[in-house]
This record gives sequence, C-alpha cells and structure tokens, in this order.
Amino acid sequence: MKNMIRAAIAVVATTGLMLTAAPAAFAATPATASSASSARDFDDSFEQESRNGLASLGAEYSVRGDEEEDNTFRLRGELYDGDRRTFRQGGRCAYVEVQIISSGDEDWEVAKRYRLCSYDDTKRFRVTAHDVSEVRVKTCQVKYRGSSTYRCSRWAELDLGF
Repeated sequence: MKNMIRAAIAVVATTGLMLTAAPAAFAATPATASSASSARDFDDSFEQESRNGLASLGAEYSVRGDEEEDNTFRLRGELYDGDRRTFRQGGRCAYVEVQIISSGDEDWEVAKRYRLCSYDDTKRFRVTAHDVSEVRVKTCQVKYRGSSTYRCSRWAELDLGF
C-alpha cells in the first residue's frame, strides 16, 4: 500500500512539474522567433541625443539591394522627450529629421521629420525610401510652436554598405 501511495505522489509531482515547465517553454519559442526575425529585418542600429540630452533617439535600419540605383532603405526608431518643463516654463519638444540623397542627385532632401511634445514619452516612427545613395539623421529640440531647431546633435551619416 505504501508503495502505491509513493508512486501516486511521484506521478502527481512529475505531472505538476511538467505542467509548470511546459507553458514557459512554449511561451519562450515565439519570442525567440520574433527577435530572430527582427534581427534579420534590420542590419544596424544607433542612438543619438540632442546636445543637451533632453531629446534622444534609438533606431535601427537596413538597406535591401546592393546598388545605389535599385535599393530600399528602411529605418524604424523611437524618439524620446526628456524635457520636463512646460510650454510656459520654456520647455521644448523632441525632434528628429531624416534626410536622404537619392541616386543621381547631389542635394540633401528631407525624407521625414518627427516631433514629440510629451515629457517622458516615446514616439515610434518609420521611414522608407527607394533608390537612396546617402542618409543622415539629427536629433534636436524645437519650440512647441515653431520649427527652429535647438541644441541639435551633429548629423550622423548612416553606413549603407556601398
């Protein structure tokens, strides 16, 4: 009788252990797969701050295609606003500007501009451009109303691989 009770307890303990471990193992599989696919999607990453550190950017990018005339550039990032001051106190918004030179052109043109006026918040954004030969990014602050930039980082030219 004692052996049967011990065997039953062992079965219950083993089953409980399996039920506890199995969901965690299955939950880890999709997360691993999604992080692997995002690593394949974007080849490089970078971070940037305004000169006073109150606006910051974290982004990753990739280029598909080996030539300047036939490629697709993709960038995704998050802009962060760290200026806790209000409009009346002279606070400013976080701002990022992405510029490109298209194949065959010589001048920089604005691909996208994003602004975030919400302290301790982030804004996700994406930029896609085709036939790109050069890309550069800068992070600044701007006034709540207006477009003049303030305390900008230096332009960061991204390495596109050609």
